[in-house]
Amino acid sequence: MHILFVMRHSGYLRNFESTLRLLCERGHTVQLGFQIGETHPLLDPTDVAAQLERQYPKFSRTVVPVRDDVWSFAARELHLCLDYLRYLGPEYRDAPKLRERATRDVPEWLLRRSRQWPLDTAAGRAAATRWFRWQLKAIPTDPRIDAFLEVHRPDVLAVTPLIEPGAPQVEYLRSARAMRIRTAYCVASWDNLTNKGLVHGHVDRMMVWNESMRREAIELHGIAPERVTVTGAQPFDHWFAWTPSTTRAEFCAKVGLPADRPYVLYLCSSKFIAPAEVPFVRTWATALRQSELPALRDAGVLVRPHPQNADQWRHADLTGLGPLVVWPPGGAPPSNDTARADYFDSMYHSAAVVGINTTAEIESAIVGRPVFTVLAPDFKDTQEGTPHFAHLRGVNGGLLHLAADLPAHVQQIGAAIVTPGSADERCRRFVEAFVRPYGAGVPATPKVVETLEALSGEPVAVPARKPLTAPIARTLMAAGAERLQRAALILRETKALRARYKQSRKKGTATSAIS
Repeated sequence: MHILFVMRHSGYLRNFESTLRLLCERGHTVQLGFQIGETHPLLDPTDVAAQLERQYPKFSRTVVPVRDDVWSFAARELHLCLDYLRYLGPEYRDAPKLRERATRDVPEWLLRRSRQWPLDTAAGRAAATRWFRWQLKAIPTDPRIDAFLEVHRPDVLAVTPLIEPGAPQVEYLRSARAMRIRTAYCVASWDNLTNKGLVHGHVDRMMVWNESMRREAIELHGIAPERVTVTGAQPFDHWFAWTPSTTRAEFCAKVGLPADRPYVLYLCSSKFIAPAEVPFVRTWATALRQSELPALRDAGVLVRPHPQNADQWRHADLTGLGPLVVWPPGGAPPSNDTARADYFDSMYHSAAVVGINTTAEIESAIVGRPVFTVLAPDFKDTQEGTPHFAHLRGVNGGLLHLAADLPAHVQQIGAAIVTPGSADERCRRFVEAFVRPYGAGVPATPKVVETLEALSGEPVAVPARKPLTAPIARTLMAAGAERLQRAALILRETKALRARYKQSRKKGTATSAIS
């Protein structure tokens, strides 16, 4: 099998490294292409693709074209409009922050009209959706992407994450279907189907982690049930075989915590979930220190910053809160063996794990440590106001030990401190339903690879026919597409000028300081 895997950027390699390795080990030809840059300096610091190229002769990294003609601007605007309309439905009535985020790139004219009749009704939104999709069907495929796929002719084209604003990866799906190339959508994370955009375009096979996400694919994105396959969560397969690289005493000495007492691990969240997490952690840690339980008052606290939201921790003042350390200070994505060992050890040696709403809570469940959270008013919109938080609360009885306020939360943690290192039954139940639905001993990576292999031998979907009215639609859109292209070019040039101006100011400041 020849598979072409198109990723938005190399940061997604962490989620699919095991999949790419197994494909290569089974003798398949694997081509990997990034639409943005060669390597992501923060999320892919070790350049995993380069490692794969050195190790597997049938693996290669290639440069993929990105659509940037006049029609790309029209398609982007239509996709943004469709994505925004989804957030006006009843499913997102209690998700104000998600709705607000969806407005950032939406055309102003749609924002104004969405508050008026008929777009303030379900029927009006349905009519607008049909209108936007009619226009999308008329947009021609990109000749550059067509030519690229013609040259490489993969048996399967896989894409991820697909659901980003403007849906830039959809162009590959459209070209592949027109050329009768099988397509697969590999969902990258547990929140992608509810917190981002819609799945635009046809996919022959969609791979999700569990039954909860399968329902989301069908009900929220309209994917036919027979085209959705549950595989388990392959990004986490390595954690099931991981063992600690240090003793507890060695790890505590390494991070600067006393080894003669248990510690609570606080795992920070992304910038969208918790843009200002330091004040909350200060309040939270103060509540621990005021506990009636001596073991909790004196317990260690290890705060691990989110690697994409770490700047706020560099100068955070957490003095007077007992044995508390922020480690590593700048955050560190678990993207290589050393970083993974540190991350695993921090979970393994802890007595309890605390988080707001983060993937790290799922990883802690695999390790088996009890996971706690509190319904904090500061984060109401990114806890209860996000559909994926409901997974942590409810799947197979729920993973979280959930408290409505800090006093109740502190009491819950106190019970865990008494018996540090104990496994948690909630973790086992959650993992068996959400992470490894075929059984705790059945890894997900082979399921993903087997699905791709099976897809390569299935009949190819018939290409979608262009509507007879496509020429009319293109004529109607042409002027608007050119206007969007001009506006984008002006904005790009403006940003470049600002960047050069800032750079010149910095150089001028540096020169003055030297003189």
